[in-house]
Amino acid sequence: MGSRAVRRTVTAILVTTWSFALVSCAADESRTPVAVGADASTESVLLAEIYAQALARTGTPTTVVRDSPAPLADLDAGRIAVLPARNGALLDRWNPDAPARTPEAVGGAVNAALPQGLSVSDPADGTDLRPRLLVTPELGVTTVAALAPRCAELTAGYAAVPGLAATAPPQLADCAFAASKPYPDPAALRKALRDGEIQVGVVNGPPADADSADLVVLDDPKYALRAQNLLAVYRSGIFDRAESKKLNYVAGELTTEDLVDLVHQVDTGTTPATAARTWLDAHGL
Repeated sequence: MGSRAVRRTVTAILVTTWSFALVSCAADESRTPVAVGADASTESVLLAEIYAQALARTGTPTTVVRDSPAPLADLDAGRIAVLPARNGALLDRWNPDAPARTPEAVGGAVNAALPQGLSVSDPADGTDLRPRLLVTPELGVTTVAALAPRCAELTAGYAAVPGLAATAPPQLADCAFAASKPYPDPAALRKALRDGEIQVGVVNGPPADADSADLVVLDDPKYALRAQNLLAVYRSGIFDRAESKKLNYVAGELTTEDLVDLVHQVDTGTTPATAARTWLDAHGL
């Protein structure tokens, strides 16, 4: 009698366990994949792959939606659930007049300006995607703050670094240039600087020093340029604790150097999915 009772108890436990496992598997299989959005830039697609694959490693089904012409609008409309972004760029959109410029202040201002229904991950403090300003040594300045009093007499040129997300020309604290000109690429911008067509060159992020041994990349320790750190913005309430922690783990590992190297890999033939997977593996994510 005793052994039969034990067998019945064990059988009941196993049946319950199997049933729970089947229900759990069915729930996982029926969950709509989390759509991680990206615009057409290498930076955006690569980061979308990193976040999507990181979430997938928690068991979350994901998909990457590429080439969105208006990814923030897609996020607002629920067509995507997650979007890699720069926190300064988000603040420029949601509260452009906010005085916040340092990483800590920008982080707080972004959280205060979040539209209803959206949340953000931790920012990647190791990423510094502020625009870079270049000048000739003859101008006699080495920092953005030292440039500011002279902006009204200077002409600036703007160019996008290949692979990086496109951004609007930056707003510098206490600086308004006399005129500005667009250039098709950083090489054309640097030539214009050397030829004296412009006095300041502005690119939308690192690297700014390629082929620039005779030019000065201005330091910005006082954050005349608003901080630009990477993060993920996502629909509120869609992630459990493990999934949210995974997004924050990515933020804790990603650096400017990593991003520049990964963008270069993709632009020279590596697929974004492969580059993302290799980076995640290397960082134990």
